[in-house]
Amino acid sequence: METCFRLLLRDETRAEHERVDRLLSSFDIGRRGDLTAFLGIHRMCFSAMAKVAAQGGYAHRALGEMLHHIDADLAVLQATDLNRSAPRLGETDPLALDYMIEGSRLGTQVLKRRWAASRDPIVARASGYFSKGPTPGRWRKVCDDLSAVPAESARAARIIEDTQKLFALFHDVSSNWMSGQSLGKELIS
Repeated sequence: METCFRLLLRDETRAEHERVDRLLSSFDIGRRGDLTAFLGIHRMCFSAMAKVAAQGGYAHRALGEMLHHIDADLAVLQATDLNRSAPRLGETDPLALDYMIEGSRLGTQVLKRRWAASRDPIVARASGYFSKGPTPGRWRKVCDDLSAVPAESARAARIIEDTQKLFALFHDVSSNWMSGQSLGKELIS
């Protein structure tokens, strides 16, 4: 019986995924400070990902759109001077980027309820990132593309490694943000 790579990827990155979810879920995104931190972390990570995404490709466009919404929300929150630069990523497989982008969009929809419950009018106006839902059919396409990758191939191993690297990026940026540090221009590889 052939192993489905999409399921293997989920299993091989489960611990990293849960670790990031725990960190990001600790923010009370209904409060200005925590929403600012949450968006700032995503800005740093998505910026790093955009730098390695193929120009003109789906991931590059999706990340650009997400960054546009985040920047608009940070402006509403009057947090445009964060001065935290994105770490540099090494070469990253496009399917690893797609998996993280679409997974993030799905996760954002879960967190949207917490953001929408805020009674703070400034938080409510910072609505761009949480109002943009997943692209219809895109998660299914990513799942189909992952399922088409032979589980024992070198590409499969690379996608797992790159996805773990991306989860580590989110974890490290979140942890450093919470402790008041910055990753600066360190290379994540």
